[in-house]
Amino acid sequence: MKHKINLLVSVVIFLFITITSCERDFVYPPDYVYPDPDNPLEEFVNIIDYWYLWNDSLPVINLTNYSDPKALLEDIRYTPRDKWSYISTKQEESEYYEEGTYAGHGFGYAADPDGKIRISFVFESSDLYTEGIGRGWKINKINGTSVDENSDISNLLGSSNVGVSNTFEFESPTGIILTRTFSKKQQTINTVLHKSVITVDDKKVGYFVFESFIYPSEAELNTAFTFFKSEGVNELIVDLRYNGGGLMEIANHLAGLIIPDRLNGKLFLTYLHNNERKSQNGSYKFKINSNSLRLEKVYFITTNGSASASEAIINGLDPYLDVYLVGDDSYGKPVGMYSFESNLSDYVYVPITFKIINSEGYGDYYEGLEADAYADDDVTHDFGDPAESSLAEALHHIEYGSFLAKKTKSEIKRMPKKSIRTVKEQLGAF
Repeated sequence: MKHKINLLVSVVIFLFITITSCERDFVYPPDYVYPDPDNPLEEFVNIIDYWYLWNDSLPVINLTNYSDPKALLEDIRYTPRDKWSYISTKQEESEYYEEGTYAGHGFGYAADPDGKIRISFVFESSDLYTEGIGRGWKINKINGTSVDENSDISNLLGSSNVGVSNTFEFESPTGIILTRTFSKKQQTINTVLHKSVITVDDKKVGYFVFESFIYPSEAELNTAFTFFKSEGVNELIVDLRYNGGGLMEIANHLAGLIIPDRLNGKLFLTYLHNNERKSQNGSYKFKINSNSLRLEKVYFITTNGSASASEAIINGLDPYLDVYLVGDDSYGKPVGMYSFESNLSDYVYVPITFKIINSEGYGDYYEGLEADAYADDDVTHDFGDPAESSLAEALHHIEYGSFLAKKTKSEIKRMPKKSIRTVKEQLGAF
């Protein structure tokens, strides 16, 4: 072994036919051979040793001390950088990326300036949506327990299983108290949470809230931009404040709905593997869509929850267009993963396998992409309301060429930066 994980068997170069990634699909060349390990530990180590981005920093570990790949992963992750590698299940990965579903109540939440918990978004499949409960509503209690920004909401809501029930006390923006009991069910994720056209002087501004980069998003984005095109939109605000990332194919597709003709075929992003897998390095090129708005300028609303593919599209467009970030610095995840389905178990291994850089070679935004104007995630206003803090900043710049700049980085209300090590955490919904 040239690397430091001690194996009980010799490591062979191995392949799965295809790998579905939280960043991109990958089809292997035909001359690879399958592994023939005896257990998931050996299978997992084969993958890590071969594909892990920081495989030259793997520690010395004896596999006989482990019984499960999850425990092994925690001990071998390159912790100075790797905050994201995880192990999931085939069902969970397929439901999220391919089907756009998950088990839950179908909402997200954020804290308002007073520390109260408010609904930040609701999926259309949710029972909350059916009841008319939406963004801006307070959650006062869960199962009789009062909640605020310091509460462990996830723990209070229980396991992510269909049928788990919770009783909520909601408060509407007008002060109406509503108590309802909802059971978790299989939710369908509508990744375009909102779309509208806002008129600013003689400009028509397309605004949409985009929640995840998954396969069903392509059709949703096409519908949104067909609408924008029909409305004569000539300015665009892409709201990624709750978008934890997803598939690079979808990021590339969204870019193709924004760019002008001059960028068609130009380099969008490059992905770089570890030193021994350089032959697998590759790139994405812009591919203009017939419904592209063909813009030279675009605004993004971001928070410290805007991660991965959300950051990649911003970074990829930045060398070519006038790109403005409003809200907060982004999360800081300039790396991506492949997902490897186990041949021996129900596991899906999702290690960091590549770094993403733009056409100028930039990709070291581990601290996030810096905002041009800082504003609260104003959960007291609905999506598309021109009075909402982040949207107001973008609209002011569109109208006057400058930001309101009411707050500094240290003054805005932030949710704690979340972990993104599961599909659920990437989705940010409950």
